[in-house]
Amino acid sequence: MADVAILIAVERLGELLMKKATFLQEEGVEGQLRLLKGRLERMQSFQRDASDKESNDERIRNWISNIRDVAHDTEDVIDAFVLKIDTPRSRRRRLLGKLGNCLAWIDSKNIGREIKSIHARLDDINRSRTALGISSTTSNLPNAVEWRRQLDYWQQDEHVVGVDGDTDKLLKEFILDESTRELSVATIVGMGGIGKSCLARHLYHHRQVADHFDCRLWVFVSTEFNPKQVIKELMAQVLDKPFFMDEETLSQLAWRLRQCLEGKRYLIVLDDVWEDEHWEFLATLFPCEEKASRLLLTSRNRVATMNAPYIHKMKLLDPEKSWELLLNNALGKLCPRDFEIIGREIVKKCRGMPLAIVTVGELLIDRNPCTEKWEKFLKEINFHFRKNAIELPEL
Repeated sequence: MADVAILIAVERLGELLMKKATFLQEEGVEGQLRLLKGRLERMQSFQRDASDKESNDERIRNWISNIRDVAHDTEDVIDAFVLKIDTPRSRRRRLLGKLGNCLAWIDSKNIGREIKSIHARLDDINRSRTALGISSTTSNLPNAVEWRRQLDYWQQDEHVVGVDGDTDKLLKEFILDESTRELSVATIVGMGGIGKSCLARHLYHHRQVADHFDCRLWVFVSTEFNPKQVIKELMAQVLDKPFFMDEETLSQLAWRLRQCLEGKRYLIVLDDVWEDEHWEFLATLFPCEEKASRLLLTSRNRVATMNAPYIHKMKLLDPEKSWELLLNNALGKLCPRDFEIIGREIVKKCRGMPLAIVTVGELLIDRNPCTEKWEKFLKEINFHFRKNAIELPEL
């Protein structure tokens, strides 16, 4: 299944971009890899429509096969970078002997050419998609994942699993703790996809939280940090109407926000904070009054928010919670025994990562579910794990 191939390639690209950003910038390929990740994510939305049509059209089957090949070659590029970054030269030669000729082009220029070649193939695939009448089954906005995160904070997650203990702990020890009257800060820390924003949303919508604060605000920060946009988004929520004031300076906008928040007990969620300088700027925006107001951050980078007095580290889901989450997203509460046997094997591959489990569950949704599709999905995942089970340092 091409959707599994793309899913794994996108996940590995995201991991590479997050953990090796400095090296990729020095090599001059970070922008190309980010673009490649975005293009593969968009291909996922087209692939489902293609899968529905493939049984009746050999051309579409070939189109899906081409996507799968691109995803596999993308993983080879990632493997090459991992070898180049983390492996001593002597050990690299030994590993290359195991890998064969496919990674003989380990130098940066050849890797850069390979990335450009993949982009060219995606151009051809996209042109073919239009000719074959394959359409997107989801939003085709660029960077749709980030758009969704910016827009859906007000929505409550339909299937939340494994956050009750975290919720109770944060409510008791931080959010509703009246012993601390001054403005206080907490950070939810963890790797991408582990459920930081999900937990923050669960807290944001909690009935006790809604009753406790005069106002609750949420802003998505991200790597593309735009100070003016962050302030205008917060102002729009405080005023409950669009806020423009494009002609005002940054300091004027910051003053307006503080004026609006003064005298209020507020909870503000700063979602996806990456850099310490971003946090240093954000920390200056909010009035420090003895109203028991709270700032709740989510971040992959503990260093960026290391001065926060309260840090909550996310944990992976255990096997039972992982299975429950997959079941809720793919089949609902009821599951025949033959599906459960395959499903538990599939969920093992997600390693307790909520986002991976939810994504896999969405891929398995079918009006007429069948064990054959689940078995095919499991075989495809196993193929990728065998393919990547070479002696490579982890990202």
